[in-house]
Amino acid sequence: MYIFLILLAGFSGIGGACFELHKAKVSRQVIGFSVMLNLSMGIYFAVMCGYLSSGFRAIKCDSTGGALGMILACFVMGRIVPLAKKAIYRSYFLLMPLVYGIGKLACAYKGCCGGSIIHGKRVPVQVIEAISFIILFLISFYLVKKDTFKPVVLVMVCTVLKFLLDFLRDTHVEQIISFNQGACLVTFAILLCIFAIDRKALF
Repeated sequence: MYIFLILLAGFSGIGGACFELHKAKVSRQVIGFSVMLNLSMGIYFAVMCGYLSSGFRAIKCDSTGGALGMILACFVMGRIVPLAKKAIYRSYFLLMPLVYGIGKLACAYKGCCGGSIIHGKRVPVQVIEAISFIILFLISFYLVKKDTFKPVVLVMVCTVLKFLLDFLRDTHVEQIISFNQGACLVTFAILLCIFAIDRKALF
């Protein structure tokens, strides 16, 4: 089930983004290149952030790093294909909370992320995150239908939500700010820089 959910998250994200790009009449070549760039940068940053968070002791994936890689991939694609910039941001940013939400369902099944203990009971942080981000995706999808969707607002909300929900993890037993929250702050700062450059495409 864990592998199935991880694959479902990946295929739903990439497949959904490709579908949205196709609707926006982006060429197949650009779609294919954007998929390769998002996958390669997403995986690279996920692994590197995971390696960094482990204190350079273990190879693992970090979801915040993966999201940062995809954000940067969209920015790079915007430099390569300026005419498709807005469609690329909209398509990939829209699917990010869905990918994360399904991924957290996989974590909940495997039990790989521990929640903090309150009144003797462990908080089901993975389930809370999964529900929160899937709801956020559904709201965003509704806004797309109403033509009021703002890609940068969605990803900033995702970053803030991830930062706040991380307080429910057991990583805060001995520290105030976790590595994940530090990564969220870095991601938010990078988003502000990208927004300053690509304001029209993101808002």
